[in-house]
Amino acid sequence: GVFISLRSEDIIIEEHAASSSIVQSDIQLDSDGNMKLFDSANRFVLEDYDSKPAFSSFLPAVGGVYGIPVWSFYVNRGQGVASFGFLSKDYPILEFNPANKAYQLTPYIGFRTFFKGSRNGKSFMSEPFSPANTRNLESQENQDSLPKRIMFVGPNEFEIRESDPVNDITTSVKYIVLPEETFGALVRRTNITNTGSTPLTISALDGLAKLEPVGGQIEWALKEMGRTLEGWMGVYQAGTGKDITMPYYRMSTEPGDSASVKIELSGHYLLSFVETSDGDAKLLPIIYDTNAVFGRDTSLTEPDGLKTKTVEDLVSNPQYGQARTSSGFAALEDIVLQPGESVSIASFYGKTDVIEDVKPIADHITKAGYVEEKYEQARTMINTLTSSVETNTTNHLFDGAVKQMFLDNSLRGGMPMILGDVDDDAKYSNYDEDERVKVFHVFSRIHGDLERDYNAFFIDDTYFSQGHGNFRDVCQNRRDDVTFTPRIGSFDVQMFLSFIQADAYEPLTVEAVIYYIKDPNVGAEIAAESTADSKSAEVLTNILNGGPYRPGQLFKLIDELNVVISLPKVEFINRITAASEDLAMATFGQGYWGDHWDYYLDLIDSYLAIYPDGEEALMYDKSLRYFFSTATVKPRSEKYIVTLTYDGKEEHILQLDSTVFDTDKEDEQEEFRSSQTGILGTEAYWQRTPAGEVFESSPIAKLFLLGFIKFSTRDAYGMGVEYEGGRPGWNDAMNGLPGMVGSGMPETYELQQMLTYVKKVVDTYNRPITIPSELADMVTEVEAALDTLEAAGYEDPAPGAGIPDAVPAVLFNY
Repeated sequence: GVFISLRSEDIIIEEHAASSSIVQSDIQLDSDGNMKLFDSANRFVLEDYDSKPAFSSFLPAVGGVYGIPVWSFYVNRGQGVASFGFLSKDYPILEFNPANKAYQLTPYIGFRTFFKGSRNGKSFMSEPFSPANTRNLESQENQDSLPKRIMFVGPNEFEIRESDPVNDITTSVKYIVLPEETFGALVRRTNITNTGSTPLTISALDGLAKLEPVGGQIEWALKEMGRTLEGWMGVYQAGTGKDITMPYYRMSTEPGDSASVKIELSGHYLLSFVETSDGDAKLLPIIYDTNAVFGRDTSLTEPDGLKTKTVEDLVSNPQYGQARTSSGFAALEDIVLQPGESVSIASFYGKTDVIEDVKPIADHITKAGYVEEKYEQARTMINTLTSSVETNTTNHLFDGAVKQMFLDNSLRGGMPMILGDVDDDAKYSNYDEDERVKVFHVFSRIHGDLERDYNAFFIDDTYFSQGHGNFRDVCQNRRDDVTFTPRIGSFDVQMFLSFIQADAYEPLTVEAVIYYIKDPNVGAEIAAESTADSKSAEVLTNILNGGPYRPGQLFKLIDELNVVISLPKVEFINRITAASEDLAMATFGQGYWGDHWDYYLDLIDSYLAIYPDGEEALMYDKSLRYFFSTATVKPRSEKYIVTLTYDGKEEHILQLDSTVFDTDKEDEQEEFRSSQTGILGTEAYWQRTPAGEVFESSPIAKLFLLGFIKFSTRDAYGMGVEYEGGRPGWNDAMNGLPGMVGSGMPETYELQQMLTYVKKVVDTYNRPITIPSELADMVTEVEAALDTLEAAGYEDPAPGAGIPDAVPAVLFNY
């Protein structure tokens, strides 16, 4: 969030009083006439935003439970938005660039606005938010003739505003992600106000300088072979005849060096119109030919094409959008604004599966009042999602930080939703009390952004949208789920403890829970009662009985297969999930981190704070699976390597390539591969007995297994827990530590707490722990080794004596 990205020195209010030309009703001033940190809508105010140190942030990519999300990143340069798109950075509308490049490129390849106008017979041309007119806050020269610029940052929106004292025009641009619709879009609202005392005649181009088409996963190609990629690009029209108001950006086929050619039907659309208060709006023509706007200026610095022509000329002239990267500018032809009068251009940038869907979307969004309603809904939706931590103090910066931190952390772990509320008994029960009650986390995502460009985030473009996350991020950000949503009960505890493998490691990537209906008759019954016709019932029956599902995927299939549902969406999904079983899902990812288990006690403590009488039932009476991965930690003889030091003068030991994919385990998983789809079934990822049955243990047994194995993998001095899985703890910057045969003391402290807790539970309830027989054998061997150590009479060095470089032989023998 922005509150993390900005340092205190970056938010100091300028000493000079705010220019009266920029102060509007939503900006608050202090007693000295300076702008306050927050406006009347509680949005953070950043004065002279593009003159301040660069920072990056993002819109939350939340389209609502029944909406389609768009990811969007912004910076305090140019017109803000640096990149946006669907699903992941592989599917951009505006190409993803890491922060260092985004700060440089956004003012040129991002959103731009160009004015051609006249006042009192004098013509002018200008570009609001152009870096050429950015104020230099270190200069001692008078800069009153330069535009005054402000950024307003809200939890689910941001706005930029410029007041041009030379041409007497104030331009503001607001951005949101479209909430609660069957289609997704980034919504941009450009408002142009005549702040002069005489009429203003003005025409404008407003939009994207570079707009990428749909063509599969193109991020790599944009970076590696962008010129070749243009050969597939094209701009098509959803309208008829010479109508250029509904451009559709797609490739002819998905690019690839293969005999299998996939025709591309999906495309990006751009729809723009002037908002009206009385009646439906009419779409504006779109200039998509980049050369028409910028001419020969391939740097996109100056609109050389527009300089020699009028906007009307560009609209009437032929345009070319084939085999080149195109633009997307809404064309506003000459209008007259009286003093104080404004015009607002609304633009929607989105994606559809087929070009025929564009016209219905256009008819829908151009209804009077639609844009204003969606802006208000976007703000209300996020306020509702963060209402659990609403804070009201005299310090608005603190209040905003609390709200933003809760939102940011919730996006990492997901926000829990309760499903399965089919009657009052279910509604007044929690996850542990009624098997019909289900928990599904929405809006989760890995924390890939412009600063952390190494993370490959993914956000489903469906209802109930969510994306996978890294184990640590998801686990630590769900530690207070039960505090804010008590009805989840022990769901989080059970889910994360089920991810503990038989070797006490966990997978890296946590995915969303899946659901499945065991009894085909139940699926058929629900389908018959939930649909409007027999054909829909038949198709829905096949969907429900065809395998596991997630809510968003289910709704998407229903839409694609034209199933007519006769129930409200909420009632429909509650009925289906109540009749379903749930199953946690994860994937190995890469390497085994040393600290993933550090957060289990936090989850348990949070649960016990709400349900203090639930400990015994949770620890002893639940039965949890073991996650099963083919990745196996190698024995030391296979991963310890003698090699030269960096200077080539000595030899040392490195621990490299710590894991290997076990072929026997792969063969076991192959038994669950579908002959129809070629995909591994969900059961392939869970440990089984030699007889093929799912292997399970109680939570207390899994905690004992975890603690005992971590105890057994301490280093030779018995101090730190070895990073034998190839990855360190929380601090990824210490990736070299496992290579140095390193270990971690933080994990040892966690281990002490873990074993203390296990012993406390056993002592409190005086019940034995049933453990796997293989673990019992290991306990016997380790106890014998400890006896050997004790018999050897070894003692640790005296305090202050230091630890010898050479590990005593006795510590190896035991």
